[in-house]
Amino acid sequence: MRTATSEPSASIRIWVALDESPCSAAALTAAAALAAEMDAELAGLFVENINLQHLIGLPFAREFSLLTGAGRTLSQGEMERTWRREAESMQHLLAEAAERMRLRWSFRVARGRVAAEINTLAQAFDLIVLGQHSGIGVTATAPAKPRFTRAHPHVGPVLVLYEADSSATPSLDLGVRLARRNNAELVLLVSANSENAYRTACAAALAVLNARNLPGRCVWLTTLDAPHLLGVAHREAASCLVLANRKRFLMQAGFDRMLDEIECPVVLT
Repeated sequence: MRTATSEPSASIRIWVALDESPCSAAALTAAAALAAEMDAELAGLFVENINLQHLIGLPFAREFSLLTGAGRTLSQGEMERTWRREAESMQHLLAEAAERMRLRWSFRVARGRVAAEINTLAQAFDLIVLGQHSGIGVTATAPAKPRFTRAHPHVGPVLVLYEADSSATPSLDLGVRLARRNNAELVLLVSANSENAYRTACAAALAVLNARNLPGRCVWLTTLDAPHLLGVAHREAASCLVLANRKRFLMQAGFDRMLDEIECPVVLT
C-alpha cells in the first residue's frame, strides 16, 4: 500500500473511495463538505482491483478504444501504467479539493478487492463516503468508465435512514449538516412494518428535526434492504444517502450491487 499525506493528521478522518466515475466526483464533494464541517482529515483510497488482473492472459479478454473501436490483448504492463495514471489523477484531485477548503488530507493506493479494502479500513475511520463500485464482476468485455468530471453535483434531497435508537443521532446530525450546506431538502427514511408504526415513527423523527430548526419529510420503507434503499434513492433523485451502523450494511447481501447502481454518494457512519 502506498500513502501520501499532508501534515498534521486530524483526530477525525473521513475516508472516500475514488475512481474516475462521475459518482466518485460527487462522493469527493460530499466527503470534503463533511470534512470542512467537522474539521476532519479527508482520506482518499484508490484500489488497484486484482479482479482485472485475472483477465490477463485469457483468450477472450480485450480492451477496446472508444475512439477507434480497435481491440487489443490486455497486458500486465499496460494495466500497471493505467493504474498509476489513474491513481496520480485521483491524488491530484483529492489534494486540490482539500487545499481549496484548507483540509488535512491523505491518499492511499492499495491492490486487492475494493470490498475487502473497505472492510479493512473501516475500523480506522470515523466516516466512509462511497461513490464507486464496492466489487467489480469479471466479464469478457465491459464499457469503459466515464471520465471523472468537475461538473456541479446534483442538488437533490439528502436521504437519511432514521431509526429510533442511539445510532440515529450521528447520521441525522450529518444529514442536517449536508442539507444545510447544500441548501437541500432533508428526507428521513423510516423503516416500519405497518402504517401506524410508520406514522408514529415519522412524527417522532420530525419532532427531532424541528428541535434542530430544519424542515423535512418522511418516506416509508416497508423493508429495510439494499433494493428498497436503491429504489427510494432513484425515485427521490437523491444527492446523498446517509446510513448508520456501517458494519451492518457493509456485510449485508446485495449492498455491493446497490453501490454499483446507485447514482449518489453513500455516507456510512
